[in-house]
Amino acid sequence: MSLRGFHLIFISIAALFCAGFGVWALVIEERAGLGLQLAGGFTSAVAVALVFYAFSFSRKAKHLVE
Repeated sequence: MSLRGFHLIFISIAALFCAGFGVWALVIEERAGLGLQLAGGFTSAVAVALVFYAFSFSRKAKHLVE
């Protein structure tokens, strides 16, 4: 596996984990309070940023050897 492929897989997994934690934190808001809601919103924003980063990296790294 190339470094480009590993990087894209790693970023995809990180985005999935961030999105999952964000959804989890927003769902259990009744028990935890505002602090966990803010953490959930922030990690959801990080997940979106990671998806954009993955597309940007994929476009820029096309010239790398597979």
